[in-house]
Amino acid sequence: MKVYDTVNDVELEADTQKLVDIMVDGRQVDVYLKAEKTDDDGYITWDVEHWSSIDNRRFIRCYSLKGKVLGESTGHNMYDLRNEFKPEEALKVELS
Repeated sequence: MKVYDTVNDVELEADTQKLVDIMVDGRQVDVYLKAEKTDDDGYITWDVEHWSSIDNRRFIRCYSLKGKVLGESTGHNMYDLRNEFKPEEALKVELS
């Protein structure tokens, strides 16, 4: 998939595993969704996911809605990423 690197102002090609490796190396991956999502409890709605790593096994996802960063975040392990981190389904993906 095409990924735009906002720091280096270049476009690159990366698959999901490459994006995970980039996160582990210290970069944030911003996943712009095609439509708003709401959690199962109806507590939070978002349209952008901001993924970054705490270390090589733990990850954090923060959220934005209509350009506003929300105060909520969720923690994930490497196995959670298989179910939760879906950049291939996004409208666009950026590195920041």
